[in-house]
Amino acid sequence: MNPLVIALLIIVGIIVLLLAIAVIRAVSIKAKPVEGESKAVFTPEEEEKYARVLSEMIKVPTISKGEGEDKSEFYKLHAVLRELFPNIHESLEMTEIDGNIIYRWQGKDSSLDPILLMGHQDVVPAAETDWKHDPFSGDIEGGCIHGRGAMDCKCTVMAEMAAVEELLAEGFVPERDVYLAYACNEETSGGGAQKLVKYLQDKGIRLCVAMDEGGAIVDDAMPGMSSKCAAVGIVEKGTVNIKFTAKGKGGHSSTPPKNTPFARLSAFVCDVEKKNPFKTVITTPVKYMLSNIAPYLSFPMRLIFGNLWLFKPLLTVLMPKFSPGARAFVTTTVVFTMGEGSKAPNVIPDEAYLIANMRVGTQQSKDECVEILRKIAAKYDIETELLKGFNASRISDPGSDEMKYLKQCVADVFPGYCFTPYYMCGGTDCRHYGAVTDNCLRFTPVYISPSQMAAMHAANESIGSAAVAAGVKFYKYFLRNHK
Repeated sequence: MNPLVIALLIIVGIIVLLLAIAVIRAVSIKAKPVEGESKAVFTPEEEEKYARVLSEMIKVPTISKGEGEDKSEFYKLHAVLRELFPNIHESLEMTEIDGNIIYRWQGKDSSLDPILLMGHQDVVPAAETDWKHDPFSGDIEGGCIHGRGAMDCKCTVMAEMAAVEELLAEGFVPERDVYLAYACNEETSGGGAQKLVKYLQDKGIRLCVAMDEGGAIVDDAMPGMSSKCAAVGIVEKGTVNIKFTAKGKGGHSSTPPKNTPFARLSAFVCDVEKKNPFKTVITTPVKYMLSNIAPYLSFPMRLIFGNLWLFKPLLTVLMPKFSPGARAFVTTTVVFTMGEGSKAPNVIPDEAYLIANMRVGTQQSKDECVEILRKIAAKYDIETELLKGFNASRISDPGSDEMKYLKQCVADVFPGYCFTPYYMCGGTDCRHYGAVTDNCLRFTPVYISPSQMAAMHAANESIGSAAVAAGVKFYKYFLRNHK
């Protein structure tokens, strides 16, 4: 037989064998239905009570405005918290640092590394239009609590504190110390979290885990998914703000020259938009995520995601084309968000600038990414200035004892839900706590619908009252059973 034909037959045979192995694996890993009741249930009366508590917290407009801001609304919230959670304020040691607060609940053995549950007090501003409910009304209607901060992230703060409040009332004492930490300027990337971390460092405290907002319980985490998904952030991208400035001679708009500052800036933006200049890589955290959700997907997706050993090169090419979210998982992203030129419509600016926000993945450093954009900008005679930024956080081990315990809690409280490590494209205060713990886990045990997710930082933010009640019971279960 012709050697070329033999070689082709061997190649075809290998391909068929690999595909057969992939198909068998895809069939074998399919998630089995899980039956069982949650070990953390709540009554209608409790659901109503938690909704009222969260409503009172929303009514305080704790908008974070940046450096030098007035903290009066945050101190009002502190007073409201004292009324809502009397057991906490009678039994726990509270420390306030420039509007940031941290509580210590002494456990049976303070020599053990403590647990820290966290969130943030501040919210983003509310647009003046398109709200069906006043953004700071805290209205309870249609099974939801409405208002700015309902989801991001006063529901987290409320659920954590309500869980501790009830455990104190029941006389429960944790095995180890528990801390509750709430910064007041997370939304503006202020220094509140760093001050709380320094407070812990000054006391020589090393945490066994820090659990913050981040991933949640969601539907349709991927197309064809058969269950709700509990996503736990184990890493978050870095954030960088960059200013790009183009200079020219200015002049009157009636006689415009070529290559004005905005023309060059526009060409630069188009260049970056059309040709992604950053590495595209399915990193280790993304592999964890895709492998964990694979058993819950319909067969075609399960075949691909459940066999990354075979389809990883194909996915690396295809994921940026799936959606903006999928693209963000595999590459650093940059978007141009602000700009300014002349002060009048008939004046050509002698200087114009754009500001970009870049989310840096784990595959490249911020300095490397900034330098890539600097070289592209230089082709258009544009200056580049790094305004502010930091690299991606350290990756928390998805196989750690704390992650395994969290997974078990999810299985007990939300039976049958997919549990997966999650690659976070946004940012949280949790990244700062990497200085005092190896386990920075970003998970809010609250169901968030697609419409509620879309309202984050937008109009009509809300959260379901049943979801909040389940969150309270989850934290109670987590604290009561943690050893």
